[in-house]
Amino acid sequence: MRRAEKRRSAVAGAMVRLARTAWKVLREWSGDAAYDRYLRAAGAKAQAPLAPAEFYVEQLNRRYSKPTRCC
Repeated sequence: MRRAEKRRSAVAGAMVRLARTAWKVLREWSGDAAYDRYLRAAGAKAQAPLAPAEFYVEQLNRRYSKPTRCC
């Protein structure tokens, strides 16, 4: 492989890694990765994990069941 080809493949690899990292950050920021994190954590528990729709409803109930303002 020539030097220019090696350099191009290294740059392409770096761009792919950057795009994957940016995608992961975007999913974490938007909350889309919450279910994936839940599944990883639920793997150690004995009970079966919730379905995505059930997880979504539980998250909404948890978020809005408590008052969130001071007055």
